[in-house]
Amino acid sequence: MIIYLVRHGETNWNKEGRVQGSEDIPLNEYGIELAEITSEQMKEIPVDVIFSSPLIRAQKTAEIMRRDRKIEIITDARLREMGFGVCEGTLMKEAIADENNPLHNFISAPGLYEAKDGENFSDVIARARSFMEEVLLPAQGKYETVMLTAHGAFIRCFLRCIEERPLSEFWNGVPQRNCAVTIIELKNDKFTVLEEGKLYY
Repeated sequence: MIIYLVRHGETNWNKEGRVQGSEDIPLNEYGIELAEITSEQMKEIPVDVIFSSPLIRAQKTAEIMRRDRKIEIITDARLREMGFGVCEGTLMKEAIADENNPLHNFISAPGLYEAKDGENFSDVIARARSFMEEVLLPAQGKYETVMLTAHGAFIRCFLRCIEERPLSEFWNGVPQRNCAVTIIELKNDKFTVLEEGKLYY
């Protein structure tokens, strides 16, 4: 089984550098355009089903990615973005600049991050692992190609379940830009990352 793990298109909060988390921010015009371009470039891929975060930016991306395929979009709360509580809506550059900001370590020293409000990395990793074990592993043999639409921090937690990356290296590697696609193979109960953060635009 091949899994296409897609980050949602751009929102105004992405553009402004704001922390989104569980806030339900819609795609902006450019975000819709990115999803449409990505969808066009991937239109020949025979996707069997799409699983999406319930947040509107991911659901809209899923709808655009589906195109005219007669397939189901299934929302699953485990795919939602990492929650940041009262910090949602704040500027990431302020967190980077201020060591006393609750999100400073989340960005600058993820190995030391402890949530004051919202979720820790361990919470999101547990959600990702639960989805992998309870949805994807049993889907082997049922689907050949699956698409997931989700979020930046969630995708990195998902990948950490596969490659066991230390939290100190959470932000290392290929950036998960808006509408970036990570391609994963699931074969004989083993997940393998084939390509990370691929851009079709």
